[in-house]
Amino acid sequence: MGIFYNMYKIILILILLLSKLSSNNIQNNISWYSSYDKALKIAQKEKKNMMLFIASTKDKNSSEILRKYFQNQAYINYLNTNFINVLITVEYKTSYPIELFYTTSFPSIFFASYKDESFLTHPIYNFKSKKEFIDILESIKIK
Repeated sequence: MGIFYNMYKIILILILLLSKLSSNNIQNNISWYSSYDKALKIAQKEKKNMMLFIASTKDKNSSEILRKYFQNQAYINYLNTNFINVLITVEYKTSYPIELFYTTSFPSIFFASYKDESFLTHPIYNFKSKKEFIDILESIKIK
């Protein structure tokens, strides 16, 4: 069972990494970038702040949080409209400024300014409720 569960987590993360969205106003998936540098350039061009989701395939909470919070249509629309979203899986050695977004707790979410990469709010290291997540999203100034 352990091997199948790990494969499930890897497949889920890969699906999210590779998902491409249509140009419709209503999108069914979050538009994830796997390259921090590319996402930062796009964020600066579009003047959108960034949300970084840092996950680990070794932690079952990463895939659970992705499924629970990021498959909700209200979140999808809000995040795609207001943020450039970056999904980083630490085991895949993705290049990102680890000194700025350092964590040993997974999953972790950071909201950063497109202007100078400063934090827009405190990092989120654990999720207590959907309401807490909504409150954090609403507290972040857009643009």
